[in-house]
Amino acid sequence: MAHPSTSTQRKRLRLGSPDDEKDEKPFIDHSTLYFDDGNVILGAGRTLFCVHRSLLAKHSVVLRDLFDHSKEQFRGVLYVRMEETAEEVEALLNMVYDGLHVGVQDLTVETFPTLATVLRMATKYKINRPCADILARIRAEWPATLAQHDAKQIE
Repeated sequence: MAHPSTSTQRKRLRLGSPDDEKDEKPFIDHSTLYFDDGNVILGAGRTLFCVHRSLLAKHSVVLRDLFDHSKEQFRGVLYVRMEETAEEVEALLNMVYDGLHVGVQDLTVETFPTLATVLRMATKYKINRPCADILARIRAEWPATLAQHDAKQIE
C-alpha cells in the first residue's frame, strides 16, 4: 500500500524555465524620449524616459524640487519614480520638448482627452505657458456664453 502522503502529493506546475526570466526586461526604454545624453531617468510603470534635467527644471519648479530631493541612481544617473502612467509622462515630456507647444490641431471630442491630459500634467507640474494656451483655446472653441457662441457661429 502506498504511503498516503506520497499518493496525494501534488506536483508543482512549472511556468517556464529560468532562462525565460533572463530574457524578460523589467524596464522598457521609451522609443523617442530616451536620450543617450540625458542625465535623469523618469520611471513610469515599466517605461523609462532618459531626459535632460536642466530643460525640465527650467520649465517646472515642481520637477526641479523632485530632482533636488531625489538621491536614487539608476544606470549611473539620477532616477525619479513618477506617479503617473507612461502615457501621461510621455504627453508632458512631448509638450516640453516641442517648445511648450501642444500638438493637437483641432479641438474635437476625440482630441480633447489628449489635451486634458496635457493640461492636467502642466497644471500639476506648474508649467504655466501651455496651461494658458490650452485654456484660451478651449474658451475660443467652446464659448461659455450665448453671445460668444453666436459670434462663433457667424464666423
